[in-house]
Amino acid sequence: MTPTPAARLRRRPPAEPTPSRTGGSRLPSAPRERRPLLAALAVLLIVGGALLAGFLATRMDNRVQVLAAASTLRPGHVITADDLAATPVSAEIRTLVPASQIDQVIGRTVRVEVTKGQLLDTSQLTTGPVPGQGAQVVGATLEAGRFPASGLGPGDVVDLVDTSTGAVLAQDVQVLDAVPRSDGAKDWSSGAVVSLIVPQARAANLATLGASGNVAVILTARNQPIGDH
Repeated sequence: MTPTPAARLRRRPPAEPTPSRTGGSRLPSAPRERRPLLAALAVLLIVGGALLAGFLATRMDNRVQVLAAASTLRPGHVITADDLAATPVSAEIRTLVPASQIDQVIGRTVRVEVTKGQLLDTSQLTTGPVPGQGAQVVGATLEAGRFPASGLGPGDVVDLVDTSTGAVLAQDVQVLDAVPRSDGAKDWSSGAVVSLIVPQARAANLATLGASGNVAVILTARNQPIGDH
């Protein structure tokens, strides 16, 4: 049976849309004149990266080994080989101590506290003995209440007072070392035992008073370089 014209029309597949000459799904391509600019930019980035890498490599090659503290060093401490470590730096600071000069550092005295890992600076050390010429170190036992409640430390500067008379025994005396009388590292409530750098002419008298416990201190400065007073 021959299909009728109406049946042929119903069976005909839908016509595919004709692409528009002015539209479509394709994205527009970048203008050709941009491509040389992008290529030039890529070249500049490559060259800049190479220069930066070369600069960093040069800086790494210029690093030198200097001395640092292997542990915290207190003022008045005499340096030994175990106190020192070497570390590379690129900074050009003349006061830093090259690791090659370690033999010149061993035996020197620390003037100020140097914390662990801190680079060693020549200003932190003294070449002369401690105490210096014309001075001696004496010990003193201080009762609680006769020194600051926060305690004393190396480098502190104090005035010494005779508690029996109220007289000032000595001024601008430097503390070489100080520890609590109790076992606690920071418990100063039981008193303190201190080592003081005093004028040689007054050393005998001050040592006698210090041993008797009749001494009090007036704090005038904290943590001053050892040997400056």
